[in-house]
Amino acid sequence: MGEEKSFSVFDPSIRFEHREFYEEIVSELNVIIPVCVQGKTIAVAISENTMEREQITELMKRVEDFSRQLLQITKKLFDQYYIAKEEQHESILLTTAYNKINTIDRNLLERTCDVRWWALETAFSDCISFYEKTKQKSVSILRVLDEIEIRSQSMEQAITDGSDASGTSISTAESYLDFQIADDLKKFPKLLKDGALKEFIGRFKHLCYKYQGEEKDRKVLEGFLQDLMDLSTKISFACDRLEDIKTSYTLYRDLVITDSEGYILASSNSLRRSEVLGIRVNDEDWFTKALKTQNGTEYVAQDICPSKVEEQLSLVYSTAVRENSDERGNVLGAMGIFFDFQGESGIILDEYMPLTENGLIQDGCYSMFTSSDGNIIASTDEDILEVGKKAHIPRNNRALSDGEQVNTYMAFEGVDSAIFSSRTDGYLEYRGLGWSAHVILPKSHIFADTIQADGYDIESKELMNSNINPDINKQTYAKIQNDKNDIQLISLNGTIYASKMGSRGDQLGPIFSQVTLSSNFITSKMEELLEEMAAVELQLNLKTLENFAKQAIDLVDRNLFERSADIRWWSTDEYFWKALSNPSEEEFMKASDRLKVINGSYTMYRNLVLADASGTIRACSNTELMGALGVLDVSDHIWFQEGGNTSRSSQYAVQDVMDSPLESDKPRSLVYAGGVRENGAREGKAIGVLGVLFDWDTEAKTILETCLPKDRKGDVIPGSVAVYVNQDFEVIETTGEDDFSVGSALTLPKEVSALQSGGKVSGLFEFNGQKYIYGACKTKGYREYPGLNWIACVLRPISTSA
Repeated sequence: MGEEKSFSVFDPSIRFEHREFYEEIVSELNVIIPVCVQGKTIAVAISENTMEREQITELMKRVEDFSRQLLQITKKLFDQYYIAKEEQHESILLTTAYNKINTIDRNLLERTCDVRWWALETAFSDCISFYEKTKQKSVSILRVLDEIEIRSQSMEQAITDGSDASGTSISTAESYLDFQIADDLKKFPKLLKDGALKEFIGRFKHLCYKYQGEEKDRKVLEGFLQDLMDLSTKISFACDRLEDIKTSYTLYRDLVITDSEGYILASSNSLRRSEVLGIRVNDEDWFTKALKTQNGTEYVAQDICPSKVEEQLSLVYSTAVRENSDERGNVLGAMGIFFDFQGESGIILDEYMPLTENGLIQDGCYSMFTSSDGNIIASTDEDILEVGKKAHIPRNNRALSDGEQVNTYMAFEGVDSAIFSSRTDGYLEYRGLGWSAHVILPKSHIFADTIQADGYDIESKELMNSNINPDINKQTYAKIQNDKNDIQLISLNGTIYASKMGSRGDQLGPIFSQVTLSSNFITSKMEELLEEMAAVELQLNLKTLENFAKQAIDLVDRNLFERSADIRWWSTDEYFWKALSNPSEEEFMKASDRLKVINGSYTMYRNLVLADASGTIRACSNTELMGALGVLDVSDHIWFQEGGNTSRSSQYAVQDVMDSPLESDKPRSLVYAGGVRENGAREGKAIGVLGVLFDWDTEAKTILETCLPKDRKGDVIPGSVAVYVNQDFEVIETTGEDDFSVGSALTLPKEVSALQSGGKVSGLFEFNGQKYIYGACKTKGYREYPGLNWIACVLRPISTSA
């Protein structure tokens, strides 16, 4: 990029101060050239021979050559200065765009785990199975009602004909004709409408009460009445379980269960449930594709689309609900989870944007997500970037391949702007939906005045020679020093030569004095610009490290938010409370099998354990460890004690990163826990505790490694380190085990210690004789997850020897 682009002094991006600087240099060089011409003229006048004239003329030519070189160097300095600024901002902002799309991909990976696991909830398969069974029974009930009607009509005819009708009642026929029960049964799915089933049960109960016909018919009707009441209970329970999920995972607007024909049986959203239950979604892709999944490991990701379930565009993940909640069972229906994409996108898109003093995104700055077909699906300003419309950005920014990053310039909303775009490359096994993230900033933002390096404990010479300063700047600085020395040597030689000429050389003295004066002025101004460039590089690098530290803490907070949601939901699973309520080898084996299924869906856990009220582990997902874990007493473990003290299913406990006997082969463990309550109740005393062991070192190190600073080739800068420290400033994860080992105490600057929630800071830091620049950011949590008071710190060495 630096070889292709050139910033002339007339480029609008060039600051006024630098144009003035350029004019001062040119003005001074314009003095040197006439002085040199004057020197040549004087040489002709005072020389007594050709050799004297040629020597003086040669000195003047060399000064002219150096002057022209200095003018070229001055022009190149602007290229170096502004291209370096542009490249650094390009690196930061392309990373920002990538972080946004990567963050949403990481988030959506969790959704693929969620839907596959939740579809195995027994309440859902039980609800659909019983609904189908009851619907089938309704056919035989219709036949019974038809027979009753026929007999009633015969009775009426007998009465009309004067026949003996003693012992026969027409009350059944009256009830049937009054309430049109048969018509409702013929349209059985309509009973799913909120309130319709309850109202129908009331009418059917009245029918059974008034019926005085044959005993066998009475039993059939009363049996069906019981089925209807059981169905109502199962639907309510399925709705409650869905609502429990929605309460634990605040990322969803709704979760629904359908039968095989696409009728919605249950919904999590109590505010819209009356409008959602009973509607048919058989023409929506998420439903039809869910029925075609081969087993419980498959899922469907339905890109942004309209749905009858919601009044806004939906992002739906779905899979089949299978018989007996078996991963390979027959398909009964579908589960669809409606992700709060707009709410989540708003949080992600607002991050890392330039803000005003009032905390608002600066004018002319925008961020958005676009779908694979280029439609805007979320933005920071829907008045300008309207959802559902095509994004009016260059083709280069739209036609991206997976993982590609591009930036271009264009006039956007009448402002000369830069557009930074990055397309998804997925995350782990999740391949993404072909979306792209875009950050739009005024071009002036990139080349705006930069805060200088004042206040940092680093000398100008050290900064100039540091590896923060680009090599080309160092080379230019060295070149200027050489030129400066050479010109001074020329001036000195000229002065000495003139003195040897006696009175004839007096006229040359002012010439060489002016050359010395002008060259010193020019080179000192260039040195000032190079020092400013180094200071700008320092400031940009500090800003980059702040952003990387914020990225590191934000990603881990979002990750651990999911863990806090997982444990709250899983602790209500019936396999666990049944095993603790009725302890037996068989029940605990079922619980272990259930834990194993969960762990198979959520690979970010190393193990899941179930402990009874005494602190004995009774089941785990990694059954090979059961022998060793079963003899442990965990009653004094933080996760167990705090998990057991929870009184509601909406609560959870966490044992911060530390040694744990649960994982003797790991230096550190992170455990989330939730109380298990009898009958899966939402409130009450815990009868045991479910603990989940997060794969801390793998997940945390992966995040930290993505946040290390890189050079312009994309390689990690040697000696750079990223760490997480806990509230006691103990290193809990690191990319640099040699110097910043896990468990060691890290004495960070007081500015870091004073950080408030969500705050970030950067500066210089010396550790073990090595000087670093650093960026640090303290957790602010995510949604209702408050975080654990951790700080992420990213360090880059500034000495060339590191």
